[in-house]
This record gives sequence, C-alpha cells and structure tokens, in this order.
Amino acid sequence: MAKIGEVSGTIVEDTGAIHRANQTYHFAARNGSVGAEAGFVQANDTGIVTVPASQTASTFCIPLNFKQGDIINSFKVSGQAESAANAYTVDVDLRATTAVAGDLTDASVGAITQISKSADYLIADEKTGLTHTVISGNSYYALITVTTAAATDVALQGIEVTITEN
Repeated sequence: MAKIGEVSGTIVEDTGAIHRANQTYHFAARNGSVGAEAGFVQANDTGIVTVPASQTASTFCIPLNFKQGDIINSFKVSGQAESAANAYTVDVDLRATTAVAGDLTDASVGAITQISKSADYLIADEKTGLTHTVISGNSYYALITVTTAAATDVALQGIEVTITEN
C-alpha cells in the first residue's frame, strides 16, 4: 500500500513538533536591489548582477524569506570573478532587521568576509555552523559588498541558504 503525505524528519519529544531534514533554497540576485553605494549593474536578460572594474565598496541587497521557527544553518554565495591579475574583494553578510519601539535594529546573523583573490575564481564560498532561529517580526537579507580593481569584474548569481524547517 502506498504512503501518501509522508514527511521525513525528527519528532521533538517534548513538543511533538517535526523538524524536517535540511533544505537548501536559492535566492536569485535578480530579486535584489542596488544598495547605498552604487556600482552594481543588474542584467535584465540574464538575472545576474555585476560589478565592473574600479568600483569601491559597491553594495547589493538580496531579500531572504523564511518561516517562523526555521533554523538557518549555513549560506553560500554563487558567482564568478575575472581578475586580469588584479585584486577584488567580496563580502557577504546575512542580516536580520527587527522592529522595536525606538527604531529598527539591524544585526548580522553570519558573514563571509574578504573573499579576496587576484585570479579568475568561481565564487562558491560558504558560511557554516549557524544556528539562528527565525522569529516573527524579523526581516532577512544578504548584504553583498564588492570592491574591484582595474580590469576586474565580479558577477553574482545569488545566495543559497540551508535551513532546518520547522
């Protein structure tokens, strides 16, 4: 007899909640927006974003959506860089904003800092070891900061986030 609607995971004894196995979600760069420091260019026909040569601390934000109770375990940035033997840097910070009476707070959940190369590079760097539980009222986003030297450019495809679903 076939089983319908079977869910794999772990049942938490005290609450009876089911924690599902890790799930990985891709958040495309095409859904993001240029940050406070210009320099990123969105390519409407491909969905990637690029930072051309000679840009300093260009920023880009990709919104991330989870449901309350999910646990963020890791995240990875995907893209590529062309260097022409010059240096570039990429920083990715997964952040949470929370509404509080005085103002919104904005805090880092985890960061990949200083991907710094002077050669062509497939960007697939990952931040692991996170145990952040998504709470009601928080908004999440990835803040990406890129600096390029002469004759270098960086192209980003998106962010992958691995969570344990609740």
